[in-house]
Amino acid sequence: MHPIALIVLLSAAATPTLGQNSTEKIRTQPTGLAQRAGSAVSWRADLTTALDEARSSGKPVFWYVPTIAGSPMDRRVEIDRYMMAGPFSWPRTAALLNTAFVSVRMKADRAQCAERGLAPLEFVEPGWIVLGPNGDELAREHQITTFHPARFLAPLAELAGVANPALDGRPADVDDAACELWLDGARRWSTQEDPQARATWQRLCDEHPEHPLAWKAAMELQGHGPFVHAFETYSELPAGALATSPQGTVAPAGVYDENALWNRSAEFLLATQRASGAWEDSTYDFGGTDGLPNVFMAVTAICTTALLEEAARLGEPDERIEAALARALAYLCDEANVNTADTDERFFAYACRVRCFARWIDLRPQDRERLMPVLERVTAALIAVQSPNGAWHHEYDNPFVTSDALIALAEAQRLGVELDDLFEVVDRGLTSLLNCRGENGAYTYGQVGDGGNAQAAIQSSVGRTPRGELAVSRWDPERSIGIVKAVTVSFDNERHLIPARKYDDHTSSFAYGGFFFYYDLHARTEAIAAMPKGKARDAAVERQRKQLLGLPEFDGAFVDSHEIGRCYGTGIALWCLAILNGIDVST
Repeated sequence: MHPIALIVLLSAAATPTLGQNSTEKIRTQPTGLAQRAGSAVSWRADLTTALDEARSSGKPVFWYVPTIAGSPMDRRVEIDRYMMAGPFSWPRTAALLNTAFVSVRMKADRAQCAERGLAPLEFVEPGWIVLGPNGDELAREHQITTFHPARFLAPLAELAGVANPALDGRPADVDDAACELWLDGARRWSTQEDPQARATWQRLCDEHPEHPLAWKAAMELQGHGPFVHAFETYSELPAGALATSPQGTVAPAGVYDENALWNRSAEFLLATQRASGAWEDSTYDFGGTDGLPNVFMAVTAICTTALLEEAARLGEPDERIEAALARALAYLCDEANVNTADTDERFFAYACRVRCFARWIDLRPQDRERLMPVLERVTAALIAVQSPNGAWHHEYDNPFVTSDALIALAEAQRLGVELDDLFEVVDRGLTSLLNCRGENGAYTYGQVGDGGNAQAAIQSSVGRTPRGELAVSRWDPERSIGIVKAVTVSFDNERHLIPARKYDDHTSSFAYGGFFFYYDLHARTEAIAAMPKGKARDAAVERQRKQLLGLPEFDGAFVDSHEIGRCYGTGIALWCLAILNGIDVST
């Protein structure tokens, strides 16, 4: 077996040995051809050298900034690989940079950050800065979380005073045989022909080992590239999507209406589902690599819910969506896809499926008879992982997953799931949850034991308070501080969450990180749906919808952290929009 093919079998699916329950993060290193990815760009040694050359040549400096001093980003290495195996492996990008710019790849140190205004939360890697020969800044872009040849090259071509060389959306010219192999593999990957895609990319590596796209293909085959993790796209873009945005690769205002976002996001999810039926782009391994199967299960449940909502919105059967849903349902119903030995991410593998199966039964009651036993089985599994103190566990016992568990159990009970000990379980869960609520209505980040003193800043409550109060209100509304108050608290403090959106770790003392962004917006969206009908709810619906419609990337999909991924972001954003669209506004 070819070494790269062996690596693919072992690592590209990112599936660890299922028996461990370890917090170890197994992050492999690129080997062979993959290490050459991005080297087609003629990188100078450092910024000083690049500026010296710029002054003598008259060309501007293209400074690729993989990270900055003091950044809280966790996935610096992985994000840099995405850039090297993505844009900097496209021949058209390398040609433009090598011809029109003096290029340097270098972290910004503290002095350079101070000089250039590169502050954490304000400049989110990866990004680039173009400097004139005298060192003055000509342009910059950061928060780059979606790669597309035409969009990436648009601002650089404008700076160089040339036509965009990738308006056709291709990474290389039409007569480039290596490019045809790369794109053929990409098309196969996007239609769930996973083995054929890998075989095509392997052929590219074997037949064109000196081509930059072969180095890219090697990186993708080893599971380190942006395409297999859904950060790279070749989809057709409207002209307006090529315009730059102050928020990096966020779509400029007015490019897409809500209908277009539904269509484009659904297309994205269809193209990124794997042959197994799962969405496996996520690299979220905070609880250890052995938790990834459970992350895949949770993300698949969310993406399945989004496609269910899209199918319901369309009103008429769509063959591609129905085929994707059939694959996803088979995956979700198979307990072999859950790593029951992992305790860190197992909770979400159960809770997200309970929500997905419940929604499936709501939207497709004809499937109730065959899905109720599955819903009952997964609900029982969710109950079985409750901690002795009444809380539920995600990497650690905490009130936000306890809230999610109680909400999921309420949905199962609403649909008729009967479990002998359900109410005892709920009572223990509520007691545990309310132990974590402070007098100000904020919930702690970690678990508080019986008799403990729950203290939490209200600024940390964008998601925790609406999620907690929704859970309490579903089972014991008299003990809730009120859904309206919870939603108000969330909106009043969202300024602390928003800057964390594209980070892969916590960014503040309020424990926000990119992986909490859509998670918290979803909690608020569900709380809005539970508000009493009236003007306050109408205003909250409009505000939440406006926010969501301003978040998509230029290709019409969604993302928060790199680790959880664009499939998760897109799935949960569509789920939020579906909830809002189901609310009966009074105005």
